[in-house]
Amino acid sequence: MSVQAILSGTPVWVWALLAFLISRGFKALKGGTAPLSKLAIVPAVFAAWGIVHMLREPAAGWHTGLAWIGGAVIGIAAGAAIAQASGMTVDRVRRTVTLPGSIVPLVLMIVTFASKFWLGFELATTHAGVDSIYVVLDGLVSGVVAGIFAGRFLIYWLGFRPVASGTVLIERI
Repeated sequence: MSVQAILSGTPVWVWALLAFLISRGFKALKGGTAPLSKLAIVPAVFAAWGIVHMLREPAAGWHTGLAWIGGAVIGIAAGAAIAQASGMTVDRVRRTVTLPGSIVPLVLMIVTFASKFWLGFELATTHAGVDSIYVVLDGLVSGVVAGIFAGRFLIYWLGFRPVASGTVLIERI
């Protein structure tokens, strides 16, 4: 199959998603402040999207589920490490998180999109049996991505734990 056939056979919504992800990645280069509640949306969406996709994939079996769980554990550890190294600050009064500009979200989004695009192509063009390597890899990638966003959110959320003295309202993590 030619590259042109692959690109022209890809649904328009996939290109819209890529444009959205790239725009969000460029916005992350500048940094910014967001409420904790808003930061919970992306991890919830990625986790739900991965699980629903896995449940609806006829070729997904228990190996795929284990790959998703294993990927999520790895992703949570990676996401937590990324968030801890980010230099974020939390404002406990306003319940906001401020993140400095970073290329990490853009890279994560592009790598995730490329991985999912490739796996989607393979799943669409092969006759994948139950727990084929592509189905299991798709579960693994979905789990890692969901885990990274969940791990980042976990660190943001933990930044709002009460402090012992109760006097620090804005703290750099």
